[in-house]
Amino acid sequence: MKTILISEGDPTSINYELVVSAFPLLLSLGKRHRIYFIRGPHNLTVPSLPNLTQPIDAPGFYSLPWSDSKKTRQFTLGKPSATSGRMAYDSLLAAMDWQKELGADLITLPLSKEWVGKAGVKGFRGHTETLAEYYKRPTFMMMSGEKLNVIPLTTHLPLKDVVKELKKFSWTELSKALVRSQFLKNPKIAYLGLNPHAGEGGKIGEEESTILSVGAKILRKAKFSVEGPLSADSAFLPGAKPYDLYLAGYHDQGLIPFKLLEGKKGVNITLGLDFTRLSPDHGTAFDIAGKGVADPTGLISCLERLSETKEK
Repeated sequence: MKTILISEGDPTSINYELVVSAFPLLLSLGKRHRIYFIRGPHNLTVPSLPNLTQPIDAPGFYSLPWSDSKKTRQFTLGKPSATSGRMAYDSLLAAMDWQKELGADLITLPLSKEWVGKAGVKGFRGHTETLAEYYKRPTFMMMSGEKLNVIPLTTHLPLKDVVKELKKFSWTELSKALVRSQFLKNPKIAYLGLNPHAGEGGKIGEEESTILSVGAKILRKAKFSVEGPLSADSAFLPGAKPYDLYLAGYHDQGLIPFKLLEGKKGVNITLGLDFTRLSPDHGTAFDIAGKGVADPTGLISCLERLSETKEK
């Protein structure tokens, strides 16, 4: 029997609607696993979704409130604030603390980096980076869908800093994380060229030969099958040679084609941890929060993927 934690993310987003929509699956999984929903001290008012944030307790699925004070915050869906951003961040910290104590797997629901920053949390770049800092080990973001797996070698940073970050990238740690992953077995890997047309042999940049090819050699020494550099503008076209895993030089180079091709079923998996962490491949969607139209496909995909993994 696994223990699964779900962090609430930003309470003013679509996250509670996702949980309500996915509740039948949560109850079904609760027959085989223990599932805890980590929620902060607040009380949302949602006329279209009565009792949305009341403690939800059913066999195998339990709300697990945490509180840093006796004060209950009042929020409204679709109206984020510095307070909701702070609660989202504190709920993530609480979830990681519970993960350590329970040895659980973790699903993190979306939060807003903008509002976490406005809450005074300095240097927050996202879940993946926070997990790396908390557990003191390198982590890697893998977007995983029905057909595609994509790892951006650099994540949430300005485009001007990509090359500098790539020079520091730990290919050895990536190879270790790939070996440990339950989601990839002996993958055929391709890496995308950073420059247009993969640099055209150095005519449009040399990062393919000075950075990326060096990393590919390290992966090959670890017995992985690696090809590249591929021209990023044609790597995902219909009829192109398929690979089990694509390595992208920067965030949008990999995530734009991934989201176009995988739609809402894609999930974000953190590689490099001793447990499984997943997240839906979408954001907070404040603009539709509370309207009852949020699509739970991403959360359902996370739950289904997690239920398929082996217990460690």
